[in-house]
Amino acid sequence: MKLIPRKVRQSTALVCAGLITASAASAENIKLTVWSDPVRLPIYEAFDNARDNIDLDIVTVAHKDTVTKLQLALQAGTSIPDVVWMADVNYAAQISTRRVNYLMDLSDKVSAETVAEFYPTSNAPCEKGNKLICLRNDVAHYVLWYNKPLMDKLGFDVPKTWEEYEKVGTAAAANDSGIVSGAILANVPLLSTFLANNCNLAVPKADDPETLLINMMEPQCVEAAQMVDRMIASGALALQAPFEAGFVDNAKAGKLLMIPGPTWFGEHIIKRRYEFAPGTTGVAHPPKWSHQEEPVAWSWGGGVWGGWKDTAHPDAVVDLLTFVTTDTDVAKAAVTMPAHQPASIPWGKVVNASGYYADADMFSILLESASFGHPGYTSLRIDSRGLITKAVVNDIANGASLESLLPKIQEEFSNASKLAGYKVALE
Repeated sequence: MKLIPRKVRQSTALVCAGLITASAASAENIKLTVWSDPVRLPIYEAFDNARDNIDLDIVTVAHKDTVTKLQLALQAGTSIPDVVWMADVNYAAQISTRRVNYLMDLSDKVSAETVAEFYPTSNAPCEKGNKLICLRNDVAHYVLWYNKPLMDKLGFDVPKTWEEYEKVGTAAAANDSGIVSGAILANVPLLSTFLANNCNLAVPKADDPETLLINMMEPQCVEAAQMVDRMIASGALALQAPFEAGFVDNAKAGKLLMIPGPTWFGEHIIKRRYEFAPGTTGVAHPPKWSHQEEPVAWSWGGGVWGGWKDTAHPDAVVDLLTFVTTDTDVAKAAVTMPAHQPASIPWGKVVNASGYYADADMFSILLESASFGHPGYTSLRIDSRGLITKAVVNDIANGASLESLLPKIQEEFSNASKLAGYKVALE
């Protein structure tokens, strides 16, 4: 990473720390300690350039260590960060408990006008009752990515429904063509397939977020599972993970027709790993089920920012949180689609201007699809990804049907939810 030496100094100890020093000294200088990852250092550099009286002490912490280190800091009462970057939206719930109560309530600190500018449901992971405890960095809702030249060659229209998705995928896989339309042997693809059909798989009740709806035997869960089973049987869905070497090799070989995936798949997976040539990658709205009025899109990622409720400098913390999520100049170089809609527009212009995608205005699809975000994509005290992996992945790989595993999913999620202090309901 290239940094401006005058602005950033780094040292290594138990953690790697960098000090961003304000360009103009002030008698009223404020220093904020920020826990983050190296990817976001340029954002702090931009904030430093825009503020004369705030110094940022940046401590880089591995994503997986964020919650544990914060718990230890709070217990010790020292080295507590003023601001923390959370790569996993579930971290917000895990550090907002009675035992670990870190996050500042932003409800009366960030204007309603600013909050309204975020994409619909994007701040759902930051809502705790009537409180707003963080701000979303980026949106990662599902869309449908596809190989446009291959779709045209085979004579198919891009599917608009899941029923069409199955039909096209099955037809493309016929005669042992080796052409696939997705990779199902991974946790988020499995979760998103269920939740796209409004299956109640650890979805908080709208009027009681401490109650999770878990009912894997309801018709929409069964319907989604049966579709997956049929597509595995036909060869349309690969019994692989999207990042698995064999699947990546097939994608490079032109055997991937389409794949449901998050907004960041185009830039970071299809372009870099699958190595689709310029002009090949198309993107469409996520499919909907025929009984739905519009699609329901689950998300894969999208981090959040939060501030310490007991910070000595609340105004400066709110200033930083607002800057990193809404500044339009910073957004141009963002690695993923900003959750703040006005900030996402310059990012989208940069992506469109690259000329890489089959559609010259592919960003408009990402923007429109943001309105389909599942409101149940919130911050939870359970690890949904780990639970679905434990309940399903090995068994499916060994030949079990997804439908046959629905009771196991029900049990795993129900037990974990109760252990985490949630109530569980079927409806």
